[in-house]
Amino acid sequence: MKKLYTIVVALIMTGCSSQPGAETTEVTQAPIKEQSMSSVSSESKIEIIKDNRSGIVPATIEIPAINVKTKIEEVGTLKDGRMDVPKNPDNVGWYEPGTLPGAPGNAVLAGHVDDLTSPAVFYELHKVKKGDKIIVTGTDGQTLTFEVYDQKTFPRLDAPIEEIFGFSFASTLNLITCSGDYDTETTERAERTVIYTKLVEENNDSL
Repeated sequence: MKKLYTIVVALIMTGCSSQPGAETTEVTQAPIKEQSMSSVSSESKIEIIKDNRSGIVPATIEIPAINVKTKIEEVGTLKDGRMDVPKNPDNVGWYEPGTLPGAPGNAVLAGHVDDLTSPAVFYELHKVKKGDKIIVTGTDGQTLTFEVYDQKTFPRLDAPIEEIFGFSFASTLNLITCSGDYDTETTERAERTVIYTKLVEENNDSL
């Protein structure tokens, strides 16, 4: 059964604050027509079509090109409307209210670039190149392989929300982390790096 979600996404990303776990992505779920967003710098309303008949609940992710192999945490939306982030800086967060990896649409994974003292899971995400593989394994043991086809970097308040979170007929997976210079006033990095990938292989064998 397909379910339609309308969300307002305003400041995207994770992994940039001076306090681990404090940095978030702004995501507010409908109904939100009467809700004030005056405190948000930018805003974009999008619709996510979530197809529960396909895709997997992700458990682990592997990015051989940068030697990443780690757990995936489910993250949702905080009470104040912001997207939560992985509690462990060495893990990756999957935006659970959105698309399942492998289903039609843009599934979104986010990870910290660093914490107060050391690099975090997506510290070298900017090094992945077109053609590199991203391997996601589900809780049922099914494995999906995605291939990188693009990488873009955007100013923190000017990321194309529809492009990253919105609907796609293809099965795509977008990875996000912070980049650019650190701003001591905002406690955020100035940019967001997005890795765009598409599904190229499915392995239905359970572990």
